Amino acid sequence: MADNTSPDWMPRMPHPTLSLEQTKPFRHQLTAACLSLLLGAIGAHGWYLGRRYWYIPLMVTALAIGGTVAWKQGLDDVFPNMLILPVSAGIIEAVVLALRNPKKFDALYNPQSERHNQHGWPSVLTAVIASVAFVNISLYWLVHIIMAVYRHLGWLDLSVY
Repeated sequence: MADNTSPDWMPRMPHPTLSLEQTKPFRHQLTAACLSLLLGAIGAHGWYLGRRYWYIPLMVTALAIGGTVAWKQGLDDVFPNMLILPVSAGIIEAVVLALRNPKKFDALYNPQSERHNQHGWPSVLTAVIASVAFVNISLYWLVHIIMAVYRHLGWLDLSVY
C-alpha cells in the first residue's frame, strides 16, 4: 500500500477544492436596487453585492445617530443633518443599479454565472420611485437646513422686522 488511508485496489479520488469563484451566489440587479433604495443608508446593497467597504454608509449613519443621541441634539444641529449623506447616496445608487446595463452588471457581479439579469418594468419603476424619493427627501432637507440657518441668524424673529 502506497497510502495508509486507502488500499491499492481502490481508485484514488482527487481532493475537492473549494474556490470562492465557484461558490458565489447569483446576484439579482433588482434586489440590489431595492436594497439600496430601502436600506442604502446602512449599506445593505453593498453587503448583498459583496463589496469590500460596504460598511462605510453604516458607519456614517451610526455616527449621525450616535452623535444625535449622545449630545441630545435637535433637528437643527450637525449630527442629524449628516444623515442626508448616506440616505442620498443609497437612493442615487438605487437609480444607478436599476438602470445599469444588465450585461455590465453581470460582468461585474456575476462573472462565473450562467444566469443573466434582464431589464423590465420592475427596474424602471424602481428607478422612478428612487428618483421621486430623492427629490422629496432632498427638498425636505434643503428647506430644513435653510430654516435652521435662518433661525440661527435670527431672521425668523418677529422683532427683527
